[in-house]
Amino acid sequence: MKNEIRVLIVEDDPMVAEIYRRFLGSLEGFCVIGQAQDGSTALRMLDRLQADLVILDIFMPELDGIETLKKLRARGDGVDVIVISAAQEIETINEVIRTGAFDYIVKPFEFERFRSTLESYKEFYERLLTKQKKFTQEEVDDLYRLKRKSPVSCLPKGLNELTLSKVVDLLRKNDRPLSAEETAKSIGVSRVTARRYLEYLAARGDAMVERSYGDVGRPVNTYRLTR
Repeated sequence: MKNEIRVLIVEDDPMVAEIYRRFLGSLEGFCVIGQAQDGSTALRMLDRLQADLVILDIFMPELDGIETLKKLRARGDGVDVIVISAAQEIETINEVIRTGAFDYIVKPFEFERFRSTLESYKEFYERLLTKQKKFTQEEVDDLYRLKRKSPVSCLPKGLNELTLSKVVDLLRKNDRPLSAEETAKSIGVSRVTARRYLEYLAARGDAMVERSYGDVGRPVNTYRLTR
């Protein structure tokens, strides 16, 4: 690959950062251009470095990963981000997804998982780099599929893959949006549990939220799949 992907590693543990650096160095097409131990340092480095990708931890001194991401986007920095963190709370993962991170990998993880994400990102990057004309809808869909080839490796606490699959299948089979109550009755869980899964899908961009009004005029959130 003629143009290497320039990577900034943001991790407060020097040993972990070094492991990432060596792993990235073993892959064709990636070049580590710097390492930072906190978000404040990373932001200053990004002012002068032309990074394509940031490998970002969440729990760091001075400025954590979430605040770093928010500051990046607030100043219009569109650098791509892969978050690697031990944080599994749904609020944290929702925040990361909303800021447009390419992927979220939960520690501890298998390096094959990391490799898979990096390979998907490399293909994503190359397609954007080499495209000369306008994208067709099919090409746009392919880009989004690349981002979804490496889904979050571990769901937030309290969520599981089996129930998530049931919710997705239910939404896929229905032509109209469903409420948390309807979802709960259909798959046999509580309304609160159903809402957590629906909100998780919405935060990931896999579902859209619509407002509907019942017989008494009280607004109810309903959900449908985006694709």
